[in-house]
Amino acid sequence: MRQYICRNSAFRGFGQSRAWHIRNSTFARSYLFKRYASTSGSSVTKKSLSEILAGVIKTTGPISLAAYMRQCLTNPESGYYINKDPFGAGGDFITSPEISQMFGELVGIWILTQWMAVSKPDESRLIELGPGRGTLMADMLKAFQSFVYFNKTIKEICMVEASPTLRNMQHKLLCDEPIEVTENGYTSKTKYGQPISWYTDLKHVPKDNCAPFIVAHEFFDALPIHQFEHTQHGWRELLVDYSIPKVETPLSLPNQTTSLSPENPKFHLTIPAYATASSRVVPSSSERYSKLPIHSKIEVSPESWDVALEIAKRIQEKDELGRIINAGSAIIIDYGPADTIPVDTLRAIKSHHIVSPFEEPGSADLSADVDFVALKDVALDQVGIDVHGPVEQGDWLHTLGIGARATVLANRQSSQEGKDRVAKAYSRLVERSGGAMGKIYKVMAFTPKGSPVPVGFGGEVAE
Repeated sequence: MRQYICRNSAFRGFGQSRAWHIRNSTFARSYLFKRYASTSGSSVTKKSLSEILAGVIKTTGPISLAAYMRQCLTNPESGYYINKDPFGAGGDFITSPEISQMFGELVGIWILTQWMAVSKPDESRLIELGPGRGTLMADMLKAFQSFVYFNKTIKEICMVEASPTLRNMQHKLLCDEPIEVTENGYTSKTKYGQPISWYTDLKHVPKDNCAPFIVAHEFFDALPIHQFEHTQHGWRELLVDYSIPKVETPLSLPNQTTSLSPENPKFHLTIPAYATASSRVVPSSSERYSKLPIHSKIEVSPESWDVALEIAKRIQEKDELGRIINAGSAIIIDYGPADTIPVDTLRAIKSHHIVSPFEEPGSADLSADVDFVALKDVALDQVGIDVHGPVEQGDWLHTLGIGARATVLANRQSSQEGKDRVAKAYSRLVERSGGAMGKIYKVMAFTPKGSPVPVGFGGEVAE
C-alpha cells in the first residue's frame, strides 16, 4: 500500500504548488502520528491507535478520511494488516482465491494468454499487488507448471506487500528456502526454483527487459479515499474528528466542553466550514465531479490514480523513439460500480460482519468501492494504453472456462461431499443474484496500445 496520498501525477494540470501543499500536509501529519505513537513526556509508552489518532486531531484539527484509513490499515504498530491474518473462516473475510483453486488457475491462464498476445517475450516478470496469504500466486504458479515454455520465461516473481505478517505467510506457502533481506525488500526462491522478491511499493519493483504481468486482486478497494460534498459554498471535504461530550461542573462556563477520556475517543465524520487543499483540487480534476449539482457526494482515491498510472506505464514502456518495448499486461479484479462514482461506500468488516468504520480503529478491515472509470481515465489520458472492461467476474470466469474446470474437479472427487464442495465453490464465484461475487466483483484489463483484445473481454487466444 502507498504511504502518501498525493503526487504531481495525480493533479496534472492543476499546478505543482497545490499538489506540493497537499503532499507537504501529509508529511506533517505523518510526523505527528509517529510522535504521538511513541512518546509521552520523558517516558516511552505504547499508545493505542485511538489515542494516537485523537492526539493528532487535538493538535492539528480533524484529519482526512484518507489519513484515518491509512493509519487504521497500515500503522506500523497497530494497523489492521500489519500484525494479523485477516483471511479465511478464522479471519474477518474470505476472498475468491480462498474459495477455490479454480480462481487462481484461471487468472494464471489469462496471464498465459496475454503473454501469447504480446508476442511471447523471452523474459517475464510476475507482479502481484496485495497478495494476501499468497494463495492466488500459489495457484497460478501451479497452473504454469503445465506450460513449460512460458514457465521458463518467468525470471522473477514480485510481491508488493506492506504487512510483515502476510509477507511471512506468503513466504511459508510459496518457498522452501529462507528469506533474505535486500536493499529494497526481501528475496527467496519459490518451490519451483524461481526467484521471488517482496517490496512495499510498486515503484521499487525493478524495470528492465522483462515483460511485466501484473495482478491486482482486491488491492484498490483498500487504498485510502477522500469524501467530498458539493455545498452552497463550494466543495467541502468530510473529515474525521472525535467527539467532545459536555461535562457540567460547578466551575463550568456557559457552553464549555471538556475532552473525552483519551483512552476511549469516539470518532465520526464532520464537514468543516472551510475548504481543504484537497477539496480545492480533487473535485476540479474531472468534469465527472465538477459538474455535479449541489448536495452531491463523491468518494475519490488519488492514491488509486497514482497506482493505476504506475501500472499503465510499466506495461507499455517506450524507447527513445517512442516505440513500445517490454510490453506486458495487467488485470484488476475488485468490487465497485462499472460506470458511476462511488458514494458512501466506506465499510468495515470484522469477524465476517459489517461494523462501524469508526469503532476500535485498527481492529477491522476498511474498504470502499473502486471507481473503475477513474482508473480507466488515468490510464487512457496519461499513458494511452488500451483498457478493457470492467466486466462482471462471473462472466469473465465463464469465458475463461470455469464451468469445464469445475466439471473436471468434481469428477475427480471420490465422495458426494467432495462433488458438492466443488459445486458450492463454483456457484459462489460466479453467482450473479443480489450482492453475489459474480456480479459485484468486476474485472478490468490494461494492455499495450494496439494489442489484441484480451480473452474474457471479447478476444480470442492468440496463435
